[in-house]
Amino acid sequence: MAALLLAMPAVAQEKPLKIIVVDVEGGAATLFLTPEGQSLLIDTGWPPGNGQMSSPDGSKDSSDRIVMAAKKLGIKKLDYVLVTHYHDDHSGGAAALAKKIPVGTFIDHGPNGDPLRPGTPPERVLNTSFGQFELYQQTLKGHKRLIAKAGDVIKIGSLTNTIVASDAKLIEKPLAGAGAVNLNCYNHPPRDIDDNVNENTRSVASLLRFGDVSIAQFGDLSWDMEYQLACPIDRLGKVNLLIVTQHGSANVSNNAAHIAAMAPDVAIMPNGGKKGGDPDVIKTVTAQESVQGFWRLHESYKFPEVSGDQNFIANLNPPQAEIDKVASKPWEAPPDMGHGIMAEVYKSGRITVTNLRNGFSRTYQSKN
Repeated sequence: MAALLLAMPAVAQEKPLKIIVVDVEGGAATLFLTPEGQSLLIDTGWPPGNGQMSSPDGSKDSSDRIVMAAKKLGIKKLDYVLVTHYHDDHSGGAAALAKKIPVGTFIDHGPNGDPLRPGTPPERVLNTSFGQFELYQQTLKGHKRLIAKAGDVIKIGSLTNTIVASDAKLIEKPLAGAGAVNLNCYNHPPRDIDDNVNENTRSVASLLRFGDVSIAQFGDLSWDMEYQLACPIDRLGKVNLLIVTQHGSANVSNNAAHIAAMAPDVAIMPNGGKKGGDPDVIKTVTAQESVQGFWRLHESYKFPEVSGDQNFIANLNPPQAEIDKVASKPWEAPPDMGHGIMAEVYKSGRITVTNLRNGFSRTYQSKN
């Protein structure tokens, strides 16, 4: 038996980093489990009662979806929960989640950067980043907290997380392997949108590394911050697995110069049926010659013609009559099964992505 094990290819004995991009209906929640059993969750989805209706799988809110994903991976405690920023689709599930599964350390960018707009109705305060930060501060009680700064390096088992942006500040020098002049910058200049600095701009942006594989998860980092990371000198270098920024929303994020500089091998877009997944972003990602596979959490209600192969989409559009019932509501969607997308990443560069709706799977060899 020992001789047989020694004869097996090294990759077959290698334990992967496991990732589930959780479907929280256009919010954000990405779960990581290292071979050593250490866990990291980046973002917590929507608060209860917002962003998603009760679903046939039994989930009532984003925290339920995350707990179900954790059980799938055998996770009984979240060692780290990183909240990229305090918009309700990213931080809203934190309070409910902390009541359902133990949390070790929370990571964030520090104080809320969006003041409460004058005249906000009291019943809407909780939907603002001001209200979410107040609730988040209560959730922090009894937990360790780490305020992330650009340039920080956080070790989570064999997974390394380099913070490349936080609280509207960026790493100053290019990372190892980066530093090239980005010739794509001239066609995709900064735009000074969203009042220039807000909670999106302050997003904690993570460039994770597992062996030879780099993974980008940048929350809702804004177009202008992306531009500064990539232009005129690229500070990040190549990315092997990209979790597409801001749900695949165009104009506010997903600067094409930034995506071209990263040259991702595989992309997963955490969009909702009626949020993100914009055609311009799909066009930008698919235009990269480096991309071997492009996966999406949802088919788009508005742009089904850009869906592509449905095997690469975790949740398909419901009947039009169901879509019409929630047409007047900004983010609410018809019930679905909340299927996620799983990635298994090997230190040697192999990435296997699986659609948890139908088990469809593809394996890629990342390039550096």
